[in-house]
Amino acid sequence: MSRTQEINYPPEEIFRTMGIERPNLEHVILWMLKNNEVVEWSNFKEEPVSIPQSTLSYYLKALILDEHIEKVERGVYRITPKGAERYNLLSRTKDGERKLNYPPKAITNERNYDHWILWMVYNNTFCKWSDFIDEPLRINQSSLSKNLNELQKGEVIRKENKEYRITQKGKSEYSRMLKLYDLDRQSILNEESKRIEEITKKTITFFEKYNITDGDIKFRFLTNVLKLPYTNLKGSLDSEEDFNKVLLFLSINHPNQYPFYISPEDFSKKYDLNLLELKFNIRQIVEKNIYKTKFFKLEVNEDKHYYFQANEKIEKILSAITEEHVTALTYLNKLYGTSPNKTPSMRLDHIINCILDEVCESLFNSELKSALRKFLPEYINYLAYRIETERKLVDTLDKLEGVAWRDIPEVFQAYNPNFNLVEQADFKYYIDYSILMVLSLFSSPRIKKMFEDSKLLMKKKASDKALVKIDNKIKSDPDNIDLLLLKALVLAISNRHRSAINYLKETFENYPNKKDEEIFIPFNYIMIYCHLTLAEFDKALIISNNLREIYPDHPISFITRALTFGYKIIYQVESKKTKIDEVLHDIDQAIDLEDIPTNKSKYYHFKSFVLKHLEKYEDALEAIDTALEFDPEDLHLHWMKYNILHDSDRIDEALELVDEDIELFPEHKTKLLTHKTFLYKKMNKYDEGSKIANELWEQNPKDHHLLNHKLYWHLYRGEKEEAIEAGKLLITLDPNDGNYFDSYGETLTEFEEYEEAIKILQKALEIDPLGWFTYNTFINLAKCYKETGDYDLARDNLQQGERAIHTCFCDIKMREEWKEKKLILLAEMEEAEKNS
Repeated sequence: MSRTQEINYPPEEIFRTMGIERPNLEHVILWMLKNNEVVEWSNFKEEPVSIPQSTLSYYLKALILDEHIEKVERGVYRITPKGAERYNLLSRTKDGERKLNYPPKAITNERNYDHWILWMVYNNTFCKWSDFIDEPLRINQSSLSKNLNELQKGEVIRKENKEYRITQKGKSEYSRMLKLYDLDRQSILNEESKRIEEITKKTITFFEKYNITDGDIKFRFLTNVLKLPYTNLKGSLDSEEDFNKVLLFLSINHPNQYPFYISPEDFSKKYDLNLLELKFNIRQIVEKNIYKTKFFKLEVNEDKHYYFQANEKIEKILSAITEEHVTALTYLNKLYGTSPNKTPSMRLDHIINCILDEVCESLFNSELKSALRKFLPEYINYLAYRIETERKLVDTLDKLEGVAWRDIPEVFQAYNPNFNLVEQADFKYYIDYSILMVLSLFSSPRIKKMFEDSKLLMKKKASDKALVKIDNKIKSDPDNIDLLLLKALVLAISNRHRSAINYLKETFENYPNKKDEEIFIPFNYIMIYCHLTLAEFDKALIISNNLREIYPDHPISFITRALTFGYKIIYQVESKKTKIDEVLHDIDQAIDLEDIPTNKSKYYHFKSFVLKHLEKYEDALEAIDTALEFDPEDLHLHWMKYNILHDSDRIDEALELVDEDIELFPEHKTKLLTHKTFLYKKMNKYDEGSKIANELWEQNPKDHHLLNHKLYWHLYRGEKEEAIEAGKLLITLDPNDGNYFDSYGETLTEFEEYEEAIKILQKALEIDPLGWFTYNTFINLAKCYKETGDYDLARDNLQQGERAIHTCFCDIKMREEWKEKKLILLAEMEEAEKNS
């Protein structure tokens, strides 16, 4: 489109704000596309519509996802026929009544509200809250809220402008749901054919565009598209067309195509897809199990891999042949005994040879025999795991098969072995220390006051000063057990866990009456806390068992075991061996044995924490609400409720709760408003979040933390000049805080000011070489050095960052994201070196 072409803009009543009612930006964008041949990105940002950049990006992505618009070329868009229908719907008068389709009695006779909702959003363009609570459905509001949240969490539906719409993943789920009901076969076929027809139309266009003519490849591609929704990977790809290219790569490089093969590099050039994006998303599908559908990788050599799916024809046959050979050998062993003179023992090489003899030529090309020999041990182990965990042993044959497969893990290492974090001595986990506040020493107002004073000093990086104050108190009162334990506690929460352990051992090693409850309980509780932060779960469990043996009816005996196994689940350490029901049972036992209401609240708090990490949000909310009943003035409990609502995408409820708490806790208004900005960020409401951040800084110009917060909001909004200005001011006002230099350095990195960023980031490490933030510093330095061409220094900083990420107080998710960034940087450097 010519840059000089005149653009038609909508009438003022469509895009102007009227009172408190905001314009419908979806309508504005569709109007422009309907009334122009094509529209460029910049046209949407210009007067008179002036859509903010971040908001525009959000709406354009959503409209592309809904197939209402399409990208013609970079930054140029046009409307689709489906988008024209949506435009016509939006253009009707606001007061006009919509005609809705409602589910048949076969579905509404069952009170599966999630199925009612799914039917409604599939068979109507969109639905509103009132559509579900009004006649004829009349779903009660609590059930509606719960089911809508669950469907949104599963990405089956999405909410936008108070309207609920089905997603691509939801369309697949809808087809499966129909089969559960006694609908006539033709109805089910009609509904399924709608979805297939919709996908097939797009697929035919895709085949024609890229000249795909092979029938087998077409069939595999269509199967992949029907099974694998784009929504799962939309965050890592620019468009659905790029997603289809990834699926095409998998469809082409199938064992049935051997010896034909196209490398990622050749595919990237031929189909105009970024090589790193292709490799990353193949890894997500095949290795990261982002879909329920499992893929297998057959490695011919280091640079040549073929892919096939579980439960497709080739895998079903391979599975049947493999099971038959394993089971047959087991039967013979059972029949003749284990004497080598009568029958061969269950030897791995014999099983594999039997399988290869049968599958080569008939199922796989014989030239793949070597690759299959390497593949089969892992595949047999996969089948062993699947049968052991999924099959019900209901009759004699199945029981014998169960015996056969239980013998297999003796030959192989366990399938999908747990990552042993315990042997990494310096690996630290964040363990919420508030659970320690149940200790009896805090019943003393004096000790509680000293602990709060110590926390304030620690926030000011003066933990040594806090310890000196406690030492002075101990000198004047050396027999005060609570003071001795307080010192250990302060050492522990100031990240000196080894020192805390050694201090406790030295202080109480020869202490008289050390098994008295007032010493033994807190001594062991703090020891367990320290061992957990160091990932020494076995040591923590030994102490917990000892505690329970001596004090079997004490609540802390139960909560310490719950902490040990609970954090194993949270941090995925041997999590498959840990039963969540046992963890929750131990927490409930501690609650039943506890008499102090505020202590009960802390146990409920931990229960909600575990449930949140398991994404059991309704149960987590129930637990935290109970905690609040016992201690409504504990702001820590309120934070947990915000976080549960945030993670479960109930942002509107979280915002309401924050506003209520600003009234209840006016002394914490600044902190609560800061949290409110992050809720707005989750909603992509950058204007609202930025406004609060700016106002907070203006009202509290001496609070450097708020200036740091303001800096990041400029960064979120892409405001380079304002962000750099805030960064310069921040390090000028507080030149001794490494974290602030790290924030400014990250800002410079994001705005591609690499030389200056390197200087600032190095200063951050100079000020605080062991700071909690250094994992972020190192990866930004690596990025800067990569961009300036110094790959050796980039790799060196990634190595240092690897050490930092292993000792930071980060959760597993953050560590995994850091490692993904590292892999992308390494891959980019490797690619650049190949091309240089």
